[in-house]
Amino acid sequence: MPLNESQINAIEASIQEFQATGEALIPGLRGKFPDIVFVRCDASDMDGKPYRTSSRVQLYLLDRSEVCIRLTDRLESADGVIVAEVE
Repeated sequence: MPLNESQINAIEASIQEFQATGEALIPGLRGKFPDIVFVRCDASDMDGKPYRTSSRVQLYLLDRSEVCIRLTDRLESADGVIVAEVE
């Protein structure tokens, strides 16, 4: 199921909440949004333009509709999120 803007907003809010409380980020996101795939990496590992950026994270969208997973900038084809943490 493709992501929508409301979900991205909720994901961003949850990331801020988890960072403020010290809760483990990816397990917390997976628990709160079980139908969405989440991957964590360092922002320096990513190439390309993030879908959303804040001072502490960059969000990239994943499209898993084909054999190979790929980055996308199209929300309507995204079904996962890479959370790239900024050091």
